[in-house]
Amino acid sequence: MRRWSLSSPLPTTSLDEDKIQSQQICLRQCKLLVTVCVAIIIIVFGIIYIVQQERFFNAEHRYRKDNLYVHDQDFLYNTYIQDVSDILIKLPATNPLDEKSLRYIRTKTTLVLRRLNAERKKDVLIFLYETNLIKDYRLNLREADFNQIELTCPSQFRDLYLPGIICSNAIFINCQFISANFDQANLVNARFINSTLQNASFIETNLDRGHFIRSIILYNDFSGASLVQANFLQAQLVQGNNFTYADLYHANITNDQLEGKNSIVIEHDFRYARFPNGSFVLPNRSENLIINGDAEIDCFGSKSTMWTPIHHNMNLSTDVIENATSWGNCSFVMTSPSRVYQIIDLHIYKLLIDKNSALMSFNAFANCEQSYFELTFHRMDTIVHQAKIYSKATNNFILTKNTSMYQYGEVNYHVPVYTRHITIHFGVKTVDTQQLCYFDNITLTIF
Repeated sequence: MRRWSLSSPLPTTSLDEDKIQSQQICLRQCKLLVTVCVAIIIIVFGIIYIVQQERFFNAEHRYRKDNLYVHDQDFLYNTYIQDVSDILIKLPATNPLDEKSLRYIRTKTTLVLRRLNAERKKDVLIFLYETNLIKDYRLNLREADFNQIELTCPSQFRDLYLPGIICSNAIFINCQFISANFDQANLVNARFINSTLQNASFIETNLDRGHFIRSIILYNDFSGASLVQANFLQAQLVQGNNFTYADLYHANITNDQLEGKNSIVIEHDFRYARFPNGSFVLPNRSENLIINGDAEIDCFGSKSTMWTPIHHNMNLSTDVIENATSWGNCSFVMTSPSRVYQIIDLHIYKLLIDKNSALMSFNAFANCEQSYFELTFHRMDTIVHQAKIYSKATNNFILTKNTSMYQYGEVNYHVPVYTRHITIHFGVKTVDTQQLCYFDNITLTIF
C-alpha cells in the first residue's frame, strides 16, 4: 500500500496573509506596551526614590539648621547676659554706672536684639528690668528691636523706662505698667491683656491698631499719640487720660469711655485732639501764642526777656505809653535799627496743621513807616519752607497820646502743612532821630 503524502503546500489566500500580518502587528504592540510599562514603572520608582531621598535630606538639613539656630540663639543670649553681668558685678556698691558703661551696654543690647528671636528678646527685657537697667539707670534703648515679643509679666513693671523702642505686634499679659515710660515708642498693633496702664507716659507713641483687652487705662499721658483704629471696646476702665493733640481717628471706643464714665466720671483732656469721627477739638481763637506781645511783662524795664535780638548790639526796650485802648501801660520801643525774634512751638497743633485745616491770624501795631514784621515757618527738621513779610501797614490805626499806631498782619492765613515752629521777627530798618518807633499788641492765634 502506498502512503499518501502532500506533494505540494496548501495554497494560501490573501485573507490568511492579512491574518498572519495582523497577529504579528499585535505581538509587536504587546511587546512595545510591556516595554513602555516596564519603563514607566522604573521611572516612577526612580522618581519616588529621588523624592524620598530629597525629603530625607531636606528634613535632615532642617533638623541640623534648627539645631544650629537654637544653638546660635542660646550662644548669643548667654554671651550677652554674661558680658553685661560682668560689668554689673564689677560695679562698686556705692557707685552707679558711668556713661561709658551705659553706652557699652546700650550698644551690646541693640546689636544682640537684632539677631534674637521674640522669645529671647522677651528674656532680655526681663533681664534688663530685673537688673534695674531700664528702671533706675534709665538705659537709653531708642530704636531697640523688641518686635513680636509676648510678655507675661512676672511682677509689676513699675517705672519701666523704654522710650523710643520698636515693639510692634507685641503682646503684654498681666502687666502692671505703673509710671512706665513708652514715649515715642512704636507699639503698632500691640495688645494689652489683663493689664493696668496707670500714670504711664505714651507721649507721641504710635499705638495704631492697639488693643486694650480687660485692661485698666487710668491717668495716662497720651499727648500726641497716634491711636488710629485702636480698640478700647473690651477695656475694663478708661478714665482721666490726657489725649492732648492725640489722633483717635477711627478708634473703637464707646461714648461712655470717651466721657470717662464708670461708677464715677473722670474726664479726659481732648484739647487739639482728633476724634474717631474725624472732627477736631479746635483751639481757643482768642489764645495769643506770643509771650509778652504787649510789652507788659517787661514794663519799665531796660531789656525784653521774651524777645531775642539777632545781634548783641541791638536793643529792645519798653516805654510807658498812655493809649485809649485796653492794651496796658507799656509798648516796645526801638531807638536804633534793630531786629528781635521769638520762636513759637506748634507741636500741639500738628494734627490740625498736617490735615491742612489750621488757620492763623497775625496782628501787630507799630508807628514807624520803616517798621516790619516777618514770620518764617519751620518744619520738624527746622528747615524754613515758607515766609511772610508784613512791611506795609493796613488802613487801620489806633490813636494814642504819644502817636498813631498802624496795624500790620492778616487773618485766615493757612498754616503750611508740616509746620512745627514759627519764628516771629520785628524791627526797623532805619530810625529817624526825631521819632521813636513803638510796637505793641503783637498777637498770633491758631484756629
